[in-house]
Amino acid sequence: MANKYFRQVLIPTATIETSMYTVPDANTAIVRSLRVTNITGTASDITVAVYVNGVGTGNVVQKTRSVGPYSTFDVFNGIPCVMEASDVLKVISSGSDVHFYLSYLEVDRN
Repeated sequence: MANKYFRQVLIPTATIETSMYTVPDANTAIVRSLRVTNITGTASDITVAVYVNGVGTGNVVQKTRSVGPYSTFDVFNGIPCVMEASDVLKVISSGSDVHFYLSYLEVDRN
């Protein structure tokens, strides 16, 4: 078993739900932080969901949260989110200038 720390960055296209991270087979992920930064002078709404095994209806983690102009917040606010193999984290933003920065630990279960 190996523990590895990773990060992902994403600037999604506005109004399109985008996969940010998929947990690899035989792994568990512990998401520590998802920082969201709006780099414009206009507020944007974001939604974050986890899709179990990558299918079905997403389990909403953050629903239509307004991100004010030039502001940053952490979706998980220090509370870890455990994801299993094949789970998918997806994000959507109403604006095109919202940056997502994901920090997580992968635990190899082999």
